[in-house]
Amino acid sequence: MFSYEYWGSNNLTINQNMALEELMLEESAKRKVAGIRFWNVNKDSVVLGYGESSQNVKRSDGSFDVARRITGGSHVEFDKACLAYTFTVPRTGEFKHYEDMRKYFSEAVSVSLENLGLKDVCPDNNASTINVDGKVMASHAIFWGVESALLHGLLLVDHYDVEKIAERMLLAKRKIGSNTYDERDALRIAPAASELLKKTSGLVQATRYEKSEMAKRLIENEVLKNLTHGGHSSLYINENTLQRAQRLVEKRHVDDRWLELRAPPYGKDEVEAIPGEELNGDLKKGLGYCMYIEVSDKDFAKMAIPKEEQ
Repeated sequence: MFSYEYWGSNNLTINQNMALEELMLEESAKRKVAGIRFWNVNKDSVVLGYGESSQNVKRSDGSFDVARRITGGSHVEFDKACLAYTFTVPRTGEFKHYEDMRKYFSEAVSVSLENLGLKDVCPDNNASTINVDGKVMASHAIFWGVESALLHGLLLVDHYDVEKIAERMLLAKRKIGSNTYDERDALRIAPAASELLKKTSGLVQATRYEKSEMAKRLIENEVLKNLTHGGHSSLYINENTLQRAQRLVEKRHVDDRWLELRAPPYGKDEVEAIPGEELNGDLKKGLGYCMYIEVSDKDFAKMAIPKEEQ
């Protein structure tokens, strides 16, 4: 469908990662190529949604960084438990609507997980998630620009340290019927790819970290193969690339106005839609964790209860 450019797999600061997404969007628009990148952070990072108030981060200290992304939704943590991925495409007509883009890439990632031996993999595009055995393993968000578009995702390769997350940011509870369900419980029992992949689950001698890193490489290679069939070019991220990305970001994301106020907001000359957001609406307080923000109550109730209690 596209000519793909592979931007590699990197661990960088969260601000560098966010800047590279802007550069990927610009390159897709300018050169009419699609971009693929896998990434993570070299320090724990909490990332706010485009229209979210920074007050949803409960405390700030030197143990983690905070950033704001260009896509909608709410806060999410990136750390060693995660694999992040970004896809950008030119707006040249292959996708008529952002839901077409969401479906295409969520299916590509889902098929890749199935090829690696995972069972009961189901993309839920209403909730912007990929579920495994009925629980969220990955979550997606979209920037539907005028000239190019972006979908990025976070996939759980290992289990989160849930108590650490709960100290840093809001985790919601839902009253469903006569019962209360907690996002802490949903995160605690969320599936981890490194435990389910055929090639990592049986590695008795490997450490948890080694299994996680191996799982990340397996998933990256399978997604890349599934989308490009080996027909991609490569763009290697170096100091010059990072400087270009930073200069692009500094045109908009200056000092703390972007992080604290989402200022200046995007305009209709730049973006057609940020799903779930008003471009210049009020910042939202009291939001729950992003992986569950669009999950229906009936589905969330099943995600937050261990199978033996259902």
